[in-house]
Amino acid sequence: MSGRFRNIAIALAAACLGAIGSAANAITVPELQRLLQTSARQSVPFEEKRESPWLEAPMTSRGTMHSTPQSLEKRVESPRQETWRLLPDRIEWIGSGGAGRKQILFSQAPAVAPLADVMRRVAAGDVAALERDFRIELHGDERAWRARLQPRGPDVGRYIESVELQGTVNRLQVIIVAERQGERTTIRLLP
Repeated sequence: MSGRFRNIAIALAAACLGAIGSAANAITVPELQRLLQTSARQSVPFEEKRESPWLEAPMTSRGTMHSTPQSLEKRVESPRQETWRLLPDRIEWIGSGGAGRKQILFSQAPAVAPLADVMRRVAAGDVAALERDFRIELHGDERAWRARLQPRGPDVGRYIESVELQGTVNRLQVIIVAERQGERTTIRLLP
């Protein structure tokens, strides 16, 4: 092998290894949080599919999510109009046109609290706060990533089996919540 050809081969190999190395930089929790918070949209259309052993068929709903650091509001447009507000201490439900109002205090229904907390924090891009209650396993890089959250302790693990987040760059696209009773909710956040 001539010296010139060998130098070109070494340069190409180094370039390929450099490209592979940079593509293999796994995303970290602080990087994911930075991405999600720098692009946080306060309002996003969604489609939600709820599967349950107690339902004959999956239920699909559509609407818009509105997020702030302290709350998540889901305005459902179909199959019926209703609004769900997930707050730090309760969930509020408002029926179509304001007809009918209910609230569930987490102190009276502790099973609902972990799920509401996960949804609020995910929508706000507060991934680091979730590390208190979940082990977070990240796959991919900044271009395409997936985060799998496994409950750390029995308080959360009693109700939630796992949470999966999927996205590209700074856009959360899918939230999948698997509950212990066999229920599964898949939320697709639309562009």
